[in-house]
Order: sequence, then C-alpha cells, then structure tokens
Amino acid sequence: MLPFVKRGIAESKAGKPPGTIANFSPDRAKETIVELIEYDAVEYHEKEITDLAELHGIRQNQHVSWLCFYGLNDVEMLKATAEIFNINSLSVEDILNPDHRPKLEAFDNYLFIIVKMIDISDDGRLVSEQVSFVIGENYVLTFQEKPGDVFDPIRERLRKKVGKLRGGASDYLALSLIDIIIDNYFVVLECLAEALEDLEVILLKTPEDFNGNDVHELKMQLFYMRKISWPLREIAAALLRVESPIIKPESRIYFRDIYDHAVHVLETSETLREVSIGVYDLYISNISLRMNEVMRTLTIIATIFIPLTFIAGVYGMNFENMSELKWGYPGVWLVMAAVAFAMLAFFRRRNWL
Repeated sequence: MLPFVKRGIAESKAGKPPGTIANFSPDRAKETIVELIEYDAVEYHEKEITDLAELHGIRQNQHVSWLCFYGLNDVEMLKATAEIFNINSLSVEDILNPDHRPKLEAFDNYLFIIVKMIDISDDGRLVSEQVSFVIGENYVLTFQEKPGDVFDPIRERLRKKVGKLRGGASDYLALSLIDIIIDNYFVVLECLAEALEDLEVILLKTPEDFNGNDVHELKMQLFYMRKISWPLREIAAALLRVESPIIKPESRIYFRDIYDHAVHVLETSETLREVSIGVYDLYISNISLRMNEVMRTLTIIATIFIPLTFIAGVYGMNFENMSELKWGYPGVWLVMAAVAFAMLAFFRRRNWL
C-alpha cells in the first residue's frame, strides 16, 4: 500500500515552530519497544530495555550498541533518549514524521539518515515504512513505526559471528543495515517486474481478461519506487563525501558499493516504470482498437440499411402509376436482398470486413 499523507496529518504539522517534537504518525503503535544488541569481537548480548537509565552507559562502553526503537507513540521516551545521546530536536522531529523525504545530515557527534524500507505484502501491494538512523561513535539507533523489518539476516550474522560485523565499528553496522534495505529493493523490483510481465502476457494473449486498474496501480508503485530512489542515490553519494570522524577510512569502499546499488535501483525502477507506461499505452490502444471494431461493424450495418430504407420508403408511397407495383411483395424483398449482398461483397473486396 502506497503511503500518502492525509490532509489531517498535514494540517497538524502546519504552523508548528522548527524542532517541535510531536507524534505525527498516522499509524501509532500502542507502546514503544526498545531492543538492545551489544557486541564486540568476543562478546554478544541481546535484551529488551525497560528502564531508560540503562541507556546512559552505552555511550561510554567499549561495545558497539545497536538500539532498535519500535513504535513512535511514546514521545517522552524519545525526548529522554535524545537528551541522553545529545540528538538535535530537529532530528527528533524528523524521526516522528513518518512521511519525511529520505536524507542525510551530519552533526558534530552523529550522522542522521532517513531511508524508506520497502516490502511486498501478502496481497501483492507495496508497503513502505520509514526507518531513521542515528549513527554515533560506538552506537547505532534505529527508529521504526512498528515491529518487523528486513534486518533479521544482520541479527543472525551478529549472533553467529559471521563476516566482519562483529569486528567492525558502528559505521560498518550502519552501512550493513542500509545495504540490506537497498538489497530488499531489488527483491521488490523483481516482484514488480514479474507482475508486469504477467500483465503484458495477459494483455497480448487474452485481452478480455485484462484489468486496466492493475497496470495503473503497478505503474504508481513503480513511480513511488523511482521517487524514493532519487534521494537514496543522493544519500549514498553524500556518504562518500561527508567528513565525519564516525566514518572510518576503511569503510568508505563499502559506501561506494552502496552507491552503486542505489544507482542500479534507480535505473531499474526507471526502466520498469517506462515499461509499465508502455503496457498501459498498449492497453489504451487495445481499447481504442476494440472500439473501432465496434464502430466499423455498426457503420457497415447502417450503410447496408441505408439503401434498403430508401427502397422501402419509395415503395411505401401511395401513388397509382408505379409500374414496379406489379412485382409484388416478394419482388421488393428480392431487390433489397440483392442490394445488401452486393454491398457486402463490395466491402469484403475492399477488405473492410
């Protein structure tokens, strides 16, 4: 389901001073759940945070900490978290705004990134959710509207000590999370491409079974993918240029890989969008063709009956001296049938039938 901003939500934001911290989410969770994952090359701990006092020591310890916030309803908890990690109020405002454009902002003590997490629902519709990242020296905070994400492979790699994650810093954890979001874009694009191919086959083989609403919805989903891919490429490019002590030199090569993936996503979504426009145009052409067929059939029928109507009109006149009256009723029918068959033969010869 494509996320559109409702008028009431937009009106609630209008006129607020910059940095106003309020929950503008249309789908507010009942509570805010906080999960903590702490790790280094040797140790790994995972637990749920119930007391904010536990967060004070995270910035000072030597582990890499990943805090996952599910739900944006508890504004006071988010304010307290912002104070603990020294997060600017403008960033908190953006976190609580679920319709924000993807972006990257660099602050003195952290990087702030907003991206869209895309998935396909069970009924085949596009589902989008905003994920906000606060990346510090030894911690990563992620904020989502509700539980459920695409990060389970990252959690498994951390638990099983697979790859470089356990030996990397917070920037490597952040780029791994962003990379898996972008990788999931390819899964979504592949599903949309398959749906587009199926619609194209139906349109060409059995056009009577084709539903124009399906291709229109698919075109809008691809338009949304293109819309969020543009700022995603900008974020990936900015990560290569940003001057921040949080980004380690050895991690920049991986950010180049993220940039390549973002460009690939943008190009693929643009290509599929153009294909969907072509399929929709073909659908409109088929409708016009069927309409032309109907109009041609009606025109031929009307053209055949014009001379027959003329004959019926002439011999329906009440005059005494009409020599053809001796032909009688069957004779008139024979003349009209001959005219009709002659016109049909003429139309067929001209390939109008």
